[in-house]
Amino acid sequence: MNQSPSSRDLRIDFFRGLALVIIFIDHTPNNLLGNFTPRMFGLSDSAETFIFLAGVSSALAFGRSFERAGWFAGLGRVAQRVWQLYRAHIGLFVAVFAIAVAADQHFGGGRYVASLNLTQVLADPGTSLVKLLSLGYLPNLFDILPLYMFFLAGVPLMVLCARLSPRLVIALSVALYVVGTANRWNPVADPTTGRPWFFDPFAWQILFVIGYGFGAGWFAIPRVTVRRLALAAAVLALGSWLVFAMRWPLHPGLLADARDMLAVLARKTDLGVLRLLYFFAQAYVVVALLRLVPSFPASRPARQIVLIGQHSLPVFVLGVMMSFIGGIVFDRLGMGVLPNLLVNGGGVALLWVWASGAAWFGRQPWRQPRGESLGQARRSRASA
Repeated sequence: MNQSPSSRDLRIDFFRGLALVIIFIDHTPNNLLGNFTPRMFGLSDSAETFIFLAGVSSALAFGRSFERAGWFAGLGRVAQRVWQLYRAHIGLFVAVFAIAVAADQHFGGGRYVASLNLTQVLADPGTSLVKLLSLGYLPNLFDILPLYMFFLAGVPLMVLCARLSPRLVIALSVALYVVGTANRWNPVADPTTGRPWFFDPFAWQILFVIGYGFGAGWFAIPRVTVRRLALAAAVLALGSWLVFAMRWPLHPGLLADARDMLAVLARKTDLGVLRLLYFFAQAYVVVALLRLVPSFPASRPARQIVLIGQHSLPVFVLGVMMSFIGGIVFDRLGMGVLPNLLVNGGGVALLWVWASGAAWFGRQPWRQPRGESLGQARRSRASA
């Protein structure tokens, strides 16, 4: 993103950083700490937060490019970011594939490559490479960045439609959500098996668009009232009940029938309506809590998570790699307390170090004259 550090909304960076940490924990196989993340207690996990905040951030970053430099310049800015995401996607695949092959060669016996659905890459590397580069083949864990590319590719069109009316953008998004999910437009991730994308882009785009709307100022954050908080709490309670009801068997009857009906509305792949409502109820409660402690995102402990959120792409890429490595560590060392401390504590610490390194490179200290402070360097660049 191209916002200066002083102009960034720390709340966005904090919750994006928190989502990245949770993604790392949840994606690590056999992770004991994964039993205590939000997905175990409700319908919304880190994915909804990450996609929604991606929409907010896109409006703040790319929307300004369209306003400041014109539509074609904004299009170029979006294309640059999509290209960056594409390179990160391919690089991430190469890195994880290499880790899986190396692990199998030493002690895996082929299971790590198979766990990512990558056996066809070894069997037919030429065809697999073509499909991979064209995004026609997305192995397990590899559809998040293409999903984000899909969303960003629609931003220039959203900007054009918003010039007529932001309501037109929302109407088109809702129509795409309804028609796309009803007709199963979800693209194929694996042509050999017919497996679709884990996140249906035609469904999940509505969350990105709503986030974009908040970032662009189309929507105002709802005022906190007792009645709305009670309604949000009721939605959260319903979603939590459904999660536990799906985890433990119920005797046939009214409750079991209600569970089965609601489960259809809470599917993750096509972002069921109940899952969407649950996320916004959760967000509303968080907004209410933040108003009690508005300075929390700027506090010293929160700043460590903010730093991770400010460098989401490199941290996400490393987090996926580390989660896969963490699963290998658990296989080798067991799932006791010490391996969990090593994987989770060491992994989160490494994400922070990685974000700190990204921040250091972003400041470009080699362009700073010796003895000049960081603040002086920023003022010099601003005046130039």
